[in-house]
Amino acid sequence: MSVSKKRYQYSFKQGNDAENKFKNLMETRGNTCVKSNRSDDIKKHIDFYVNQFSVDVKGNRHLETVWLEIKNVKGNKGWLQGEADYIVFDVIELESFCFFKTKDLFDYVKNIKEIAADKNDYNKLYTRKDRKDVLVKVKYNDIKHLEKQRIRYEQKNKQP
Repeated sequence: MSVSKKRYQYSFKQGNDAENKFKNLMETRGNTCVKSNRSDDIKKHIDFYVNQFSVDVKGNRHLETVWLEIKNVKGNKGWLQGEADYIVFDVIELESFCFFKTKDLFDYVKNIKEIAADKNDYNKLYTRKDRKDVLVKVKYNDIKHLEKQRIRYEQKNKQP
């Protein structure tokens, strides 16, 4: 089963938009924010170097649905096992970037053994059909206690 071209384009755009928003926010706050090279992005799961820290930005997350990737679609180490110091989720309802230490998130999922019946199960291992990924679906409240920092941004095109 492959991802439709339309879905891929949507996901790619959402990721790029979140990364651009993150970079702009970091720079307006006086931080040095450098985009990683292609190799670091793909192999190490690092999108940016912010001051002395490496960061992997995950866009378009919601309070009721945060997917944590243990293994990627090829069965290789997912971003929870990458080299980024921090995973930063763009949580839409909070209008914020939420910072988590990568190790803390990995420690949260590493002892989960129960297999999800379907994609609606929380805190269970889930693999999509015809893929080799291993994901855990959580709610933001499940991991909120691990959050290290939250930085609000102003949402554009907000309805009055």
